[in-house]
Amino acid sequence: MISGQRKATKAVLFAERRLDAVIGGRLLNAGWLSGSLGLSVLQMRLLAQSWSQGREALATALVAAVWLASSLLAATLLTGRRRSAARYWGTGLLLCILPQLALPVLRPLPVSLWPATLELGLLSAFSSLLGNAWLLQRRPWPAVDERIALMRAALGTMFGLSLVWLLPAWSGLLAILCLLPLLALDYWPEARAPLPTPGRMVDNWFDLTEGARRWRLQLTLDWLLQGGWWRYLTRRRQLGLVLLASGLAIVLGSIWNAVPTPFAAILQEQGTLPTLLWLLLAQALALGLAFALQLPLRGLLGPSDRLIPERWRPWCQAVALCQPFVMAISLLALGLPGLQAPVWLAISLGLYTLAATAWGILLPRLRPSLSTVIFSQRHLLPPGLSLDQGQLAYERAQEEHVNRFLFVAEGLLTLLLTPVAGWLTGRWTVDGLLIFTGRTLLIALVLLVSLVGLWQLIGYRAEESQSALFRPTPWEQPGFQRGQASPPGAVAQEPTSLIDEIEHFLQKRHHE
Repeated sequence: MISGQRKATKAVLFAERRLDAVIGGRLLNAGWLSGSLGLSVLQMRLLAQSWSQGREALATALVAAVWLASSLLAATLLTGRRRSAARYWGTGLLLCILPQLALPVLRPLPVSLWPATLELGLLSAFSSLLGNAWLLQRRPWPAVDERIALMRAALGTMFGLSLVWLLPAWSGLLAILCLLPLLALDYWPEARAPLPTPGRMVDNWFDLTEGARRWRLQLTLDWLLQGGWWRYLTRRRQLGLVLLASGLAIVLGSIWNAVPTPFAAILQEQGTLPTLLWLLLAQALALGLAFALQLPLRGLLGPSDRLIPERWRPWCQAVALCQPFVMAISLLALGLPGLQAPVWLAISLGLYTLAATAWGILLPRLRPSLSTVIFSQRHLLPPGLSLDQGQLAYERAQEEHVNRFLFVAEGLLTLLLTPVAGWLTGRWTVDGLLIFTGRTLLIALVLLVSLVGLWQLIGYRAEESQSALFRPTPWEQPGFQRGQASPPGAVAQEPTSLIDEIEHFLQKRHHE
């Protein structure tokens, strides 16, 4: 009887804990989205102030590049593990915003162009550093949902642009109001948080349960300089997809850092600023449509840490590869002179947002992490295969090193390309830059698809001639043991990695 009461009590406590986690996750998602939108308002406010100094697109792009550089620094160096750091970063951001309320928006400062650009660049650096470090801190709350991150990426720029140019006098106060919900959660008592406070004891406990994460491996810089990241992506069969995703991120990131403020200035000169609201509404509807289409496909497109079923993977890859073409066509349509009516602009931007959201949903699932591959397919592995924790830790260290390298490389190249996009905007106007970018992307995508298709055809014929797909895996060979020395007289070969063995076995099962 007592044992039954204890089980019932534990079940009730577990249910209450799950309910607290669900409610806490929704609170954090709402607060994080509001805070990120407030940070976007602050960014667009500084860019609008830079534009009003001399209507120079290059100066505005330089301020945007400084913002991007500080956000990259915050993402790589200032992401903490302690909850107490979040409240400090948030408070610092709030104190940094308060003096900026005295700056006149859309009116020039009483100084010349480049000294004002330098002053606004310093304010942009501090604001971006504090704001992005604040958003990226670990908190004793459930993780930010994938859809919330996509909403921030899709709506942030247009939301901030609309508030700053339509309500310039109130944009500063509205930015502060957007920041307050997440800051209030950071000051929430630790005892009322739905998850344990991140720290040394909790981190060590998770490491003990995950095994390989106990190995703190660090790869040297020589491994990257010698092309280790290229070989790793080639071995994982992700090189083409990663290069395509990185190229799109660099080009589109520089465009959307340099173009929005001059575009809003053109609308102001034409007296059509309410068009910004139509564009924001089009983006919101496109996001809603993408998320609505995702609901009936939950069995196919689950969370980002689950694999797509093997029979649907080619179809999802084909759909994903169509999205860059749609984004390029939408950019081209945004710049065409005959499609500058508000309705056509809203349709073009809505299609771009829909394609970018679909790309953001499919890309993580087409490029699964090592942990996702092993955890999702662990029940299909042969019973005799023991996962060497040291080898698994080494593979995971390689993956983290490559991801960090790609993130920093994309950020630096976007940072360098943003002033170039601003300079071209000043010479060609916004429409000219969008047309040039759309045409260039279309030509590059057609050439890339042709080359990749030819490469895959050659590789497929080579595999057919050698029957390499059905060679025995190492654990299927008689007397095989991991770490066993090669027999005398055998040719020395590069040791097969763990992920190669697992993926080869899964592909063989699928073809059989």
